[in-house]
Amino acid sequence: MPPKPKHWALLFYLVVFWGFAFGLIAMALEVFHPVALVWGRLTLGAMVMTCVLVYKRLSLPTDPVWLLRLLVLSVTGNVLPFVLIAWAEQHVASGEVGLLMALMPITTLVMGHYFLTHEKFTRQRMIGVFLGLAGVALLLGDDWWIYGGELRLSGQLVTLLATFCYAANGIYAKRLPPIDPVVLSAGSLSVGSIILLAPAIWIQDWSHSFVVPSAWFALFILGTMATGVATWVYFIVVGEVGPGFLSTINYLIPGVAFLVGIAVLGEAAGWPQYTALMLVLSGVWLIQPRQPKVHAISQEAVKD
Repeated sequence: MPPKPKHWALLFYLVVFWGFAFGLIAMALEVFHPVALVWGRLTLGAMVMTCVLVYKRLSLPTDPVWLLRLLVLSVTGNVLPFVLIAWAEQHVASGEVGLLMALMPITTLVMGHYFLTHEKFTRQRMIGVFLGLAGVALLLGDDWWIYGGELRLSGQLVTLLATFCYAANGIYAKRLPPIDPVVLSAGSLSVGSIILLAPAIWIQDWSHSFVVPSAWFALFILGTMATGVATWVYFIVVGEVGPGFLSTINYLIPGVAFLVGIAVLGEAAGWPQYTALMLVLSGVWLIQPRQPKVHAISQEAVKD
């Protein structure tokens, strides 16, 4: 059905909270180790989605095959990319990480060309891929040896690795048998929380964590609003309007993340970042019109 004002409001919600997620990660990293931060985020998100699961009178699968599938989905779509993004933000500005994550739909398109029969290159898509890669190349070659050293380059490459995790997650999800998306989301978030529980407790220095309330507030908003509630909102919009309506978030969210980093967190940006922003978002825009199915499988696209 055509979108109603409610759906536009929900779209705005996703753009705001997924766009601010990169800034919230930067705030939480003040005291939290990346692994502990992700564990808290997944746990809070799982709690929200479990409430939705109970509200809809659904239950998690107990079949060993489905438990294995949830494990794969959680590792590729939650645990690995979330930890990679949080680690990267220790060395790369949050806005730049958000900008690099805009490459995710382009990565999905390239991988889908080889692993999904309906995802083929066209001339327009090839131009979009070229522009996106040009923007990323500009950032990777942005005098890193002067301004950030090897750690900045490592953070940028780790962020790009996260886009491959999301792309692999989307392609794997596309091949799964039909299942309620709420069950899929609640299950993958819960599995991720269980996986990271012991590492988070062991690696985090909890003795000084409680003296920075802003970091706890950022983690709470990141887990509940930007992970749990946002996931539910995503499924509401997809179910009522369709995934095509959400195609614009792939270039709106990176733009918001970039602006939040500059305006709210005071991160520096020069002509390479602004030029890369234009190149990457232009590339994402070019691949949007003819690939609505890619967005249907990429709900983790910029939940970073």
